[in-house]
Amino acid sequence: MKTDLKTEFDHSTPLSSLAGNICKRLSLLLPLMLFFVVHCVAMADDDSRPVVPVATSEQIVVTATKTEKEISGVTASVDVITNEEIESIGAANLKEIFEKTPGISLQYGTFPAASSASKSSVSIRGIGANGTLFLLDGRRLAGEVKNPYDLDRIPAGMIERIEVIKGPMSVLYGADAIGGVINIITKKPEEGFAGSVGGRTGISIEGDGAKVNGDLTFRGKTGKLGYSLYANALKTKPYTERERTTTLIKQGPNLVPPSQTMPPNGPLRNIQDNYDVDVSYREESEIYTVGGRIIYDLDSSTQVGAEFNYFNEEREGDYRSAFFPTGISPVPGKFFPAFDTPVHSRDENWRRDVGLDLRSSLSDVITLHLRAYNSYYEKRNTTTAINWKDAGFPSESASENLGMSANVDIWSYEAYAVYDSGGDHRITGGGEYRDEEREGTVFNPEGTYELREVDYKAVYLQDEWEISESLNAILGARYDWISNNENTSTFKVGLVNRFSDLFVLRGNFAQGYRAPDIRELYIRKNTPAGAQRGATVTDLTLGKTPYDLKPEFVNSYEVGVSGRKNGFYYSASLFRNDISDKIEQVTKNPGQPDQYFTFENISDVVTKGIELAAGYQFSSGLGVDVGWYELSTENEMTGEELEFNPKRQISATLSYADGGLELWTTGKYVGEQYVPAADNSRVDSYILVDAGAGYRFAMEEPLRIYCGVNNIFDEKMDKLIGSNVGPYVYAGLGYDF
Repeated sequence: MKTDLKTEFDHSTPLSSLAGNICKRLSLLLPLMLFFVVHCVAMADDDSRPVVPVATSEQIVVTATKTEKEISGVTASVDVITNEEIESIGAANLKEIFEKTPGISLQYGTFPAASSASKSSVSIRGIGANGTLFLLDGRRLAGEVKNPYDLDRIPAGMIERIEVIKGPMSVLYGADAIGGVINIITKKPEEGFAGSVGGRTGISIEGDGAKVNGDLTFRGKTGKLGYSLYANALKTKPYTERERTTTLIKQGPNLVPPSQTMPPNGPLRNIQDNYDVDVSYREESEIYTVGGRIIYDLDSSTQVGAEFNYFNEEREGDYRSAFFPTGISPVPGKFFPAFDTPVHSRDENWRRDVGLDLRSSLSDVITLHLRAYNSYYEKRNTTTAINWKDAGFPSESASENLGMSANVDIWSYEAYAVYDSGGDHRITGGGEYRDEEREGTVFNPEGTYELREVDYKAVYLQDEWEISESLNAILGARYDWISNNENTSTFKVGLVNRFSDLFVLRGNFAQGYRAPDIRELYIRKNTPAGAQRGATVTDLTLGKTPYDLKPEFVNSYEVGVSGRKNGFYYSASLFRNDISDKIEQVTKNPGQPDQYFTFENISDVVTKGIELAAGYQFSSGLGVDVGWYELSTENEMTGEELEFNPKRQISATLSYADGGLELWTTGKYVGEQYVPAADNSRVDSYILVDAGAGYRFAMEEPLRIYCGVNNIFDEKMDKLIGSNVGPYVYAGLGYDF
């Protein structure tokens, strides 16, 4: 009998436990509430300590130090993608932005769901998909145990800018920031009233992968109250490719075609040996997002804020499932498994993010920051066999067991203070508490919900030291307590010397760590990608005993130079990451009927490379930007490269602006990469060329129209590293008010 998963979860939570949980959360918020009351009383008649923003013409970033800092004073590598750049390329969502961003690698198929072929995640400097920490306005997002889904879920219309910090950032952000941090910063309240409305549509020249989206934003500030709101709707049609399965059934120790199963007239013979299936490399989906922020100035020195974000999505597609139970039982409670058979995957998901924060100047030199937020994500997935119903099988016979559904709940509390006397030192120190709960169907073979929880507590200290007028240093340290793993300390030290506008030299040493995630520790599921067993799972029938999975740890070294003057800029970075106890998925009993995947600390790993970028903006309106990225990765135990990491990326963009007219074209070369599943374990290089145009009817005219073509020359790429719909045309318009 089919079970309503949401009902099962709701009814299994006693009211007493729910009330206790609410009280626990409120108790953690009491210090924040108490501060509000005490501070309001103490400061009611004191308007002498204003919150003064940094005033400078140079670009300011906040993610790298948790303070407002000029980008040339940051010792780590920082890339900023502005709202203007996002508008010029006509991107609809985060994934399309990163597809055109030099030096960032998108990796596909990194999640055990059937639909992983259509999902992408980000790898920075070869660290891998799990090594990139995504933040939305500084908040962690609840979701699957990895990050592939969020690239499609975050619409471009709500983004003010994206700050990409390359290299370990665990000193400030703890676990998962081992390769870098990507902070998506949404549009914020501003004086007066402003807003925008826009729409975009696109489709391949073959009529596939159609996409339509619309967005609305408005923001303003009147007196002490400021507000911002954004809303977006995105609808996509699928892009599919016809493929043919080779279906096999496990009978005893052997894998045999269904036509050869026993007995000769048994029901398994109703399954075909081969199926033609239109595999979804881009899913059909509907995604709705709404969010915003409210700020209120309690007085001239204290500001409180509240923010929220909500998204709801439905998505579905057809795939080749590596594993699917037939529903036919050789013994009670067990099914004959089928391999490489068509399935249909459907998701109904939503996420809610809410937060409170306070910033207050306690004195002329001390600013206090308090923040509390919750991110709750509900995932409901069903995966059913295609074509089996006509063969006499109930098509949903095993969907509840194979579906991967979850409830993910993250609560985070942070308090830190910044001491800035205007002298040689700016000190940032604070603490953080985070509680992550995942209740999912992947932790037991029955597919019923089980809870896994991990708590993180940390303290950290950072000093931005102005050694001289041109020489600056950043030093930091952090200690993390982790409830289900080893406690960890991390350090960083960096120097930057501004010899002139054209020569800024920096060096950086940073440490990072990544604690094993819930999937790597606890999964016990026969998924569409195959049998998955977490490192702590005991399954004596597979001859496996519990494994002590340690956190990954990295020591990162980087030197760089950069400069900017009169329309010209350049940057060069040389980096090396020494990773110990690298966590990787490994195959046990490969090629055998009892093959399964688990996770182990495989080896020490080294990634190293060089990043070069330069550009010039001519007075005629012509602009040129180029980038060259070389990457080398090595598993020191086997000598092999790490998978899904291009050795080389080269990009070039030519743009022209004259009055309200914008024209641009860009080319991106992605070099060959190691992919064990490919022929000869290597995927060929490819070149994508895109072009676009935009027109604003006058310099101050609020209406803008734009259009473009992606993949003009119909370049092909291997399906193991991404979907390619061929030439893709799009057009859109925006109106600012």
